[in-house]
Amino acid sequence: MSNNLLEEFKPLFYPRSIAFFGVSQRSNSAGNQFLRVFQIFGYDGKIYPVHPTANEICGLKAFPNVKAIPDTVDMAIISAPAHTVPQIISDCVEKGIPAAEIFSAGFREVGDAGRKLEEAIIKIAKGKIRIVGPNCFGVYSPKGGLTLLPGATYPKKSGNIGIISQSGGWVTDLIWSSDAFNIFFSKVVSYGNGIDVDEISLMEYFKYDSETDIIGAYLEGVKDGRLFIKIVRSLLGKKPVIIWKGGLSETGKRAVSSHTGSIAGNKEVWEAFFKQSGAVKVHDFEELLDTIAIFKYIPPANYRKLAIIGGGGGVGVSASDICEKYGMKSPHATDSIQKEISEFLPQQGTSNKNPFDIGAPSAPSSILRNVLEIACKWDNIDAIIVNRMFFYGMKELMNEDVPEQNKRVDTIIEFKQRSNTKPVIVVLEDLAYGQNRIGIEISRRQVRDKLLHAGIYVVPSMLRAIRALSNLSSYWEKV
Repeated sequence: MSNNLLEEFKPLFYPRSIAFFGVSQRSNSAGNQFLRVFQIFGYDGKIYPVHPTANEICGLKAFPNVKAIPDTVDMAIISAPAHTVPQIISDCVEKGIPAAEIFSAGFREVGDAGRKLEEAIIKIAKGKIRIVGPNCFGVYSPKGGLTLLPGATYPKKSGNIGIISQSGGWVTDLIWSSDAFNIFFSKVVSYGNGIDVDEISLMEYFKYDSETDIIGAYLEGVKDGRLFIKIVRSLLGKKPVIIWKGGLSETGKRAVSSHTGSIAGNKEVWEAFFKQSGAVKVHDFEELLDTIAIFKYIPPANYRKLAIIGGGGGVGVSASDICEKYGMKSPHATDSIQKEISEFLPQQGTSNKNPFDIGAPSAPSSILRNVLEIACKWDNIDAIIVNRMFFYGMKELMNEDVPEQNKRVDTIIEFKQRSNTKPVIVVLEDLAYGQNRIGIEISRRQVRDKLLHAGIYVVPSMLRAIRALSNLSSYWEKV
C-alpha cells in the first residue's frame, strides 16, 4: 500500500501542470488571487486558467473548459462556488486529471445541502481522482512548487517536517512562525473537510515519505479511530508524531462542527489515544511549534534533569516551579560542584546550587564559559538551559559594551561545538514591549539567528523551553 499511496499522491505534491477553476475577469476574485500567488511563488509547471468566456487571465491563455486544454493536466485547483464543484470534478475525471484541491467552502460545514454536494463529489471521484478539501487552504510543497493561498512569499527551501491540518489559518501561521526556529517543511496539507485525502491517508503517506522525519498535526476529528491509532503507533520511535487536538471542550466541539463539520470526540477517548499511540500531546499553537522545533534540534533521549544558568535569583525560582509542573528536575548541586563554581562567582548576589545565578545579566563571558563546563561534567545533569545572559537592550538600558554580549553568544556556540555531550537550550525573552523599542527586537533576532544557525535550540520563554523539553523526554521514554 505504501508504494501505491506514494504514487497516487505524487500529483498532489509534485504536479507538472495545474488547471485553475473559479478564476474571473475580476482581478480580486479568490481564484485569481490563488493563481497570482502561484505565479509569485515561482511554480515552474504549466498553468491553465479555465473560464467560459475570457481569452486571457493573469497574463495566461484561458480555456473555456478543461477538455479544451490540449495537454495533460496533473492537478486542478478549484475556487468556484460550491454548487458548481461536482460538475467540475466530473469534467476533471473525464479529462483524466489525477488530483484536485477544492478551496471552496459551503459544504457539510453549513448543513445538509452542503453534505449532499460532498456525497455527489465522492461518488464521482471515487477511485478516479484524489481530492484535498473542500473548505481548505490546500498543499504547501516547496520542492513541488506548491503554496497556499496567502503564501506567495513562503520559503522555497524544503525541510524534513510534514504537517497535517484541518485548519488553513493555523498552518499559515505555522509556516510563517517556523522562521523563528529556522525550520522548514517537506509538505504541509490543509485538508479541511477531508472527503477523500484525510488525516489517515496523510499520516500513512508521511509514514513512508522519505523526505519527512517529524510529523505535526492539528486535528478536529478522525474518521476511523482504530486505523488512525494503528498507523500512529507504528511510527513510534521512527518518526515522532506531535498532535494538537482541537475541540475537546464543549464549546470547542460546537466550533469544530461549524468549521469543518467534523465529530470532535470526547476527552477521555483522546486521552486513551495518546497513551496507546505514543503520539505527543500538545495543547496550543505555541506548544505545537516549540515541540516540533525541539525534536529537530535535540537528539533522542530523556532530559529530565536540568542545570539552569541565568542572571537573577527570581529566574531560578520561577524555573524551579516550572520544572516541577512538567515533571522535570533541577537537582541540588553537590558539594564538589558548588565548590568548583564558587571559584568563579562573586560571593554576593550569586548562587552555586542550581539553578545557578551567576550574577548580573552582564556577567563576563568567562564566567559563563566556566559554569557551562562544570555543569557539563556533572553526571546528574541531562541538559542545560541558559537564560538572561543576552540582554540585547543593554546598550540602550545600561550602556553595556555590545562586544561583551557577542562574546557570550560565541561562548555558547563554542561550548556546543567543543563538547556537544549535553544539549544547551537558550531562552531569549521578548522584551520589546514598549514604544520605540524595535531596536531591541532587531538585536534579539540577530542573537537568535546566530544561535539557531549553530544548531542551538532557542525559545522565547523558560516555560516554553521546559514544556517542550518535557514533551521530548516523555516521547523517548515510551520508545
